[in-house]
Amino acid sequence: NLSWKIWLASGRTEVSCGNTRGARDLFLRAYDSVSEKGRSTVLLECARLEEFCGDLVLSRSILCKTRQQFGKSDWKVWLSSVNLECRCGYRERAIAFAQEALNKHRGTGRLWAALIQLRHDDGELFQMKILRCALQAVPKSGEVWCEGARIHLNPFSPTFDLQAASRHLSFAARFTPQYGDSFLEQLRLNMIDQWLIPLATPFINGMLDTFVSSCSNNKDTQIEAYQFLAEHVKEAADVMKTQLEENVDTVIKDVLDTSELELRCSSADPNYGHLWFQCRDSPIDTAREVITQAKTVMADFVVDYAHLYIAAMVRRAGVLMLVHHRVEKKATAPTTVESAQELGLSTILGLLSPNSCQWDTMVDKELRAAPSLDQMLPSPSGVAGSTLFTTGCGGNGQNWDKLSLTEKRRILFGSDSLLS
Repeated sequence: NLSWKIWLASGRTEVSCGNTRGARDLFLRAYDSVSEKGRSTVLLECARLEEFCGDLVLSRSILCKTRQQFGKSDWKVWLSSVNLECRCGYRERAIAFAQEALNKHRGTGRLWAALIQLRHDDGELFQMKILRCALQAVPKSGEVWCEGARIHLNPFSPTFDLQAASRHLSFAARFTPQYGDSFLEQLRLNMIDQWLIPLATPFINGMLDTFVSSCSNNKDTQIEAYQFLAEHVKEAADVMKTQLEENVDTVIKDVLDTSELELRCSSADPNYGHLWFQCRDSPIDTAREVITQAKTVMADFVVDYAHLYIAAMVRRAGVLMLVHHRVEKKATAPTTVESAQELGLSTILGLLSPNSCQWDTMVDKELRAAPSLDQMLPSPSGVAGSTLFTTGCGGNGQNWDKLSLTEKRRILFGSDSLLS
C-alpha cells in the first residue's frame, strides 16, 4: 500500500500553497495508512512541517520520538536532527547528534560528511582528522570525498590545493555519481582553473624572481621568509581587488566551456545534495539546467572573491618555494646522518621525491606552520570569511530567521526523499 506517498505529496502541495493546516491533516492521514517500514519517513515530514510553522519544540519532540523508535534502523532520522540543530545555530548539539548517529550507523557517508562540515570552526587540521576516519569507515562515499575537496578549495584553509581538490572530486563523482554537489564543486574548480590561475601566474612569477634575485641577501630566518611571503600575498590580493572593483571584466565570465561536465553530469543524473537543491529551481529540472543555473550563481561568487583565491595560490606557491629552497640548501651542504634524518630522508644521500607521501606530509606541515591567509590579510576576512567557502555558493552560514517562507520551504521540502 503506497497510498501514504500520495498523502505526503498532497501535503507538500498544500504547504507550497500556504495551507499548513491542510498539510498537517494530510500528513496525519499518511501516518495512519503507512506501514511500519515507512513510518519514520512520515514522522520526518511532520517534523519538517512543524519547523516550517515555527514550532521548534514540537518539531524536536517528533524527532526525539522518531529517534527512539527508528534510530537503530534509519540513519535519516539522525541526519534530520543534525540539520535542524544546524539551522537553529546549535552547533554543539548538532555535533553530539552526528557523533551518536555514527556510533549506530558508522557506514553512512552522509553522516560523516555532516560531521566534517560541522567541525569547520575547529580548524582545518581537526577536519582532516575526521576526514581520515571517515575514509577508513566509508572509503567509497562520494559525500566524504566531496567534503575533502571543499577543505582544499577553501582559500583560508592552510592546505589550499587545487590539485588535491581535483583528485577528491574525481573520486567523489566516481563512487557516488548521484550526489550532485560533487559536479557543482567541480564547476567551481573549473572556474578557478580557467579564470583565476592565469591572473595569479604573474604574481607568482614575480615573487619567484624577487626571491631568486635576493637570495644573496639570505633570508635565512623563518620570520624574514614569512614576512617576504606575506608582503607578496597582500600585494596580490590588493591589486586584484582594486582591478575587480574598477573593471569586473578583468575576469571573463562568458568563456567557460562546461560541455564535458554537463555530459558527465547528465549521464550520472544526480538527484540530491544541499548545493544541488540550492541551485535547482524545480524538481523537474534536468542536470544540464541545474548546471546552467549554477554557473550564474557560482560565477558571481568566484569573481567576488577572486582576490582571496589568488592570494591563496600565491601563499601556497610561496611556501612551496621556501620548502624547495631549504631542501636544496641542505642537499648541497656537507651531508651527515643527522642532517639526513632532519630532512626525513630514507637514505643519507637521497632527496625526497615530490611525488612521495613523505614529501606531501612535509609540505602540509610547512603549510600549516606558515601564517594563514587571514593573518596575512587585514580584516574583514577572518573566520567569518572562511565560513563562506565551506561550499561553492557562500557556505551554509545562512541565518534561518532572516530567510523568507519561500526559501525555508525550499530548504525543508526541496528534496525528493519521499519519492525514494
